[in-house]
Amino acid sequence: MQKFNNNRKFIASIIILLFSMTVYHNIYFDNIFSYYGHNGEKDYDLDNDGWSIDLNYEYDSKADFDEMFSELDNRDYPANSVILVKNGIIVREEYYNDFSYNTEFNTYSVTKSFTSALVGIALDQGLISSVDDSIWDYFPNRTFENDSPNKQKVTIKHILMMTSGIDYGGDPTLAPTVEGSRAEYVLNQPVKYEPGTVWVYDSQAPSVLLRIIELQSNMTVNQFAEEYLFGPLEIQNPLWTKDESGLTFGGFGLYLAPREMAKLGELYIQGGVWNDTRIVSEQWVNESTTDSLDPDIKFIYSTIPTGGYGYLWWIYEDFYVASGLHGQRIIVNPEQDYVLTFTSLDVTQSGANALHQLIIKGEADPWRKPMNEFYFRSLPYFALFLLTFSALNFSFLKYGLKSRIEDKKEDKDLLLTSFVSSFFVTFMSYLLTLSIIFAVLDIYFGNPRGFMLFPKFQLLTWVTILTFTVSSVLFEKEWLKHRHSADLSNMSKFTIPKAIVFITAEILLFFSIYLNMVAEYSA
Repeated sequence: MQKFNNNRKFIASIIILLFSMTVYHNIYFDNIFSYYGHNGEKDYDLDNDGWSIDLNYEYDSKADFDEMFSELDNRDYPANSVILVKNGIIVREEYYNDFSYNTEFNTYSVTKSFTSALVGIALDQGLISSVDDSIWDYFPNRTFENDSPNKQKVTIKHILMMTSGIDYGGDPTLAPTVEGSRAEYVLNQPVKYEPGTVWVYDSQAPSVLLRIIELQSNMTVNQFAEEYLFGPLEIQNPLWTKDESGLTFGGFGLYLAPREMAKLGELYIQGGVWNDTRIVSEQWVNESTTDSLDPDIKFIYSTIPTGGYGYLWWIYEDFYVASGLHGQRIIVNPEQDYVLTFTSLDVTQSGANALHQLIIKGEADPWRKPMNEFYFRSLPYFALFLLTFSALNFSFLKYGLKSRIEDKKEDKDLLLTSFVSSFFVTFMSYLLTLSIIFAVLDIYFGNPRGFMLFPKFQLLTWVTILTFTVSSVLFEKEWLKHRHSADLSNMSKFTIPKAIVFITAEILLFFSIYLNMVAEYSA
């Protein structure tokens, strides 16, 4: 009996630890993710960045913007920085979560709009003859896999507009890791649909555009961008990550300070001019920010333009937007002459979209914290898993014991045992899934140089998992032995594998729910 009491104390301690871990997840979730998607602080010369600053500037719709900033001050939306440029002047600049003007944020798909600007510059210089050129004109001595009549029709414009018809065998939104050159990978893919007939949000194909620029200019993308875009825009030491071949990613991977993001918007509002220096032609600015989608075009996968789409720009009625995952935005409104830039680390994108709606419409649905969305969607599956595990566990115990239980009263008691044991496993698996999500995000969205941001947290999680495995086995064995007088001979070798199977199945389900949630809200 003393042994049983000690085991009960041990199990109670584990339950307290699990509860504490759950509280930890919830309390610190937002703080944890406020550190994702940035590269720390960069050397930034605030006094020589080319901006004019007047925080007391009077302008039209100031009251409306003040109301928006008041919403942000109430912390209803997950912004990390917001900059408002009016008539070429920074009139409002706010930072949250201990970030500052020199924080180098991952812009994610905002990168695409910078790629679009580089294509425009290459076109102005004659390096690219026309956006209607076949991409194959720039690879005359190369052959690629999966050649077809459709493939020969793909033009630069098709890639700029996400209408290439390339088939990756799945949703290309999040651009999975590929070996070697991403451009080569794209060029080797089959073209399933006739170019221009379908729209698929593609984070991979823009790398082809940058490869063309490299070939035509005899410069690396970073060199070309520094000389013709970053340098003239006075962008200071940008970080633009590369694939294994050394080619800069065309669809993502550019790290900038918030003020530097705003410069692209101001460049476009001024028709391609920054501080009296022409960088890209006004014709390109106008053409690339005009909705050119065919009204009859078909949309594939989940991401669909709510307005229209230009050349790697999202087009709305009165403005256009460079948009990145987790809530990075450059909103350009030429009619009212303002640029609004904000960075966010909302893991589901819902909060960033709510902020976007607040800005463009003056209204927004209340933002639900990232994990609340995950909990909401997971609850029915959690209940289903609990019931399924309980039934399977009951059958396993009843018919796996050497001394079979035949009495109905004991069956009810055994069912209770199965339910309690299954709840323990289900709850821990759920908690483990959260920890794995953190670990994956730690690796994927952390510093591009690859270190994990929260190793102590990860260590604590895995220690808890091991402790749980031991406690779950003891729980089941002691309960069956003392409550049911069950013969547990040779049961231990089944108990641990059973728990592992249950845990694995639940992790796979809940992790897939999370990934689907992110994909749904991502743009």
